Amino acid sequence: MKFGMPTLVECTDLEDCARVASRLSLDFIEINMSFPQYQPHKLSTSEAKRIAEKYGVFYTIHADELLNPFDFNPVVKEAYFQVMRNTIRFAKELSIPVINMHLMKGVYVTLPDRVILLTDVYSEEYIESVRSFIKMCEEEIGDSGVRIAIENIDSNAFTKSQIEALPLFMQSKAFALTLDTGHDICLDGKDRHVFEKYPQKLRHMHLHDCGPEKHPHLALGTGIVDVKKNLEILAKEGTCVIEVKTIEGLHESVKYLREKSLM
Repeated sequence: MKFGMPTLVECTDLEDCARVASRLSLDFIEINMSFPQYQPHKLSTSEAKRIAEKYGVFYTIHADELLNPFDFNPVVKEAYFQVMRNTIRFAKELSIPVINMHLMKGVYVTLPDRVILLTDVYSEEYIESVRSFIKMCEEEIGDSGVRIAIENIDSNAFTKSQIEALPLFMQSKAFALTLDTGHDICLDGKDRHVFEKYPQKLRHMHLHDCGPEKHPHLALGTGIVDVKKNLEILAKEGTCVIEVKTIEGLHESVKYLREKSLM
């Protein structure tokens, strides 16, 4: 199992992240494509390769967190398709194994007695976009070995339409799953059934602690997440981001894992 760090706001650029990773003997950095300095037109593959070789690290990618290739507006949808195409091409050039991705719930309508998601109402159109997106990703990825891992998020459990779409993703060799341990606690395990149904698809993990008040991204060992139990379900060839948000928290978490002989 390989352990890595997320993109940190405290680090000004990729080399700054790499210095932190090297000091902590971490294997990789997850590049968050939402940050301005990590946009493909600003971060060259040659520079990323130089940094990887200098500090002995590799990369995973966190796709743009607003990525919604299932938007009903065809112009918006195509823009996000192109964002993912560029992300996959960047990953292939750098031999990046995993692109982490959120599924956005999309626009919703608030009625007096309930909230309705448009993707649930117009599910056929949504599913058609999912099929097109999967096909595009498969064609771009080819035989490169890149996998797009869908993450459970903390703002909402997988929606009705997303649950309908997940079997399509899971049938594709291009897609996998990311288990986020803190988000799992925040939602009282409401998405756990997905990981139980597709255990062979668990490729990536976002490991962080969460307090009883459901505040995530805490240093490991400071909350209620069963760190050992979660690591046991990730395959030995899996990748695990220690997804705390500060350098101090990262140091505390690495220390905890080493003291518990978990890394």
